[in-house]
Amino acid sequence: MNETDTKVVGALEDGGPVTAPPPDLVAAARALLPRAQAGEDVGGLARDLALAARAAGDAEGECSALYSAMASAALQGQVARSRDIAAEILERGSEAGLPGWEATGRQYLARMQLEEGHEDLALTQLVTAELLLDDREPDVGLVVALNGIAVAYSRIGLHEDSERTYSRLAEVVLEAGDGWAVKAFVHNRLLNQSAWGVALAQAGFEDEAQERLGIASKQAQQAIDMTGSSAEYDFGALCLFADLMAGKLGLQEAREKRHAMLEHSLGEPLSYLRFAFAHLLSNAGRWDEARSEVDAGFEVVNPTEREPIRSALVWERARIAVMEYPDHPGVADVWRFAQMASQKIWQLRRRRMEAVQGKLRVARMQREHERIERVSLEDPLTGTANRRRIDRERASLLSTPSAGWATVMYLDIDRFKVANDQYGHELGDAVLRQVARLLATNVRDGDLVGRYGGDEFVILAAHCPPDDAQQLSERILSAIRGYDWSELQPDLAIRVSLGLAVTRTRLAQLFPAADEALYRAKRAGRDRAELTVIGSDDEELVEA
Repeated sequence: MNETDTKVVGALEDGGPVTAPPPDLVAAARALLPRAQAGEDVGGLARDLALAARAAGDAEGECSALYSAMASAALQGQVARSRDIAAEILERGSEAGLPGWEATGRQYLARMQLEEGHEDLALTQLVTAELLLDDREPDVGLVVALNGIAVAYSRIGLHEDSERTYSRLAEVVLEAGDGWAVKAFVHNRLLNQSAWGVALAQAGFEDEAQERLGIASKQAQQAIDMTGSSAEYDFGALCLFADLMAGKLGLQEAREKRHAMLEHSLGEPLSYLRFAFAHLLSNAGRWDEARSEVDAGFEVVNPTEREPIRSALVWERARIAVMEYPDHPGVADVWRFAQMASQKIWQLRRRRMEAVQGKLRVARMQREHERIERVSLEDPLTGTANRRRIDRERASLLSTPSAGWATVMYLDIDRFKVANDQYGHELGDAVLRQVARLLATNVRDGDLVGRYGGDEFVILAAHCPPDDAQQLSERILSAIRGYDWSELQPDLAIRVSLGLAVTRTRLAQLFPAADEALYRAKRAGRDRAELTVIGSDDEELVEA
């Protein structure tokens, strides 16, 4: 266990936030999770919190509350309900610009798609969720999403991908300030290590299996030492499982520890514990007891647990039979079939790993290509379109038959050179960035804002008739005049001149006409807009 992992386990000692507490609504929502884990239906409370968070404009709190509602629904067996809430989290996270929560919704839906047999769709969903989290700052949404992705990978036997995700999670879970998330992280990572060890044993890799189970045992024991309780999150059950599989306990000692553990262990750790004890009993030649333990293991397997514990229990049943009746031809055939099935599961696992890694590589390459393309078309100072993008859109506009009114607007900052020389280029750059922001917030959806060079901007507006163009120019002038430029420099006042050209038919004349209109605005005293409406072939130019 590396230094980060040790710190994570150490954070379990007090069970509370490990750094500064999250906002109140987030904290309130997260406080519902242990209650849901204990079997309480907290869906109504979580919904009330979500509504309160939405009313307060707290998207992070709303998503946290929805997650608690989703977890409660899932633990109550309300599958359809939990799916609907996951889709809501995805949508809300996307709307609010919270990639961690969008990824949380995606990974949960992916896990349900896996249960329904839609593997390729689910893997694509998981990859998309993982990409959303690249280079994100630590917060509750990121921690929840990473943990869910890791769990999903583990569920389908992609233990290396699960551990890769947990390794990243170990670096950020402490910073999120969520004690419950720390415990869930340690618990789920232990489960992955345990499942990995079982899968290796089934596939015949005994040495690797013992190594993996040793790691699981060590991590579980450290969690117990820090919490002072083996019942906490079933760390004790997982620790006992690893020790049983490693043959560290005699049968009598194992019975005593197992009996104590069964009284408070639940769910998936209990199914692993049953499997391990059956393994120990079969090695001791106690066939009937071993079979009873396998049957009990099947009874406590959660409906969402398919791989590896279900197949492991089937494999152990066949192993018990061949150990009891080694010379029985029918039993030998069943054992060979079980071994073949284990090998096929291992091969399927490898293909899934290759599919995930391939999808990640392709998606990251595509994203990098899009980033480079975006950078090549973006002005680095203002974030608006650069001249290359403007010229591309201009060529596209001129080559497309007109389907309605089109508007081109040129904007020039009045006496920008004077202000730039007087206050310096750093202030000049700040002015350009602020003008770009004001333009972006005052144009219509779909309008293109670009910096043509220096202090000159261009706006291309499709489906923009003369009245709309006039209103757009007035809105921009008002926004520039109304901004408090003294925030950048005392006594600073920035004004702009606008030149607009509008037409339905004479597209080739748009840009020259807008340029001429801009010069008219400057000659007329600046801080104003001049509009030219270019009519059809039998109409005169109209200047407004």
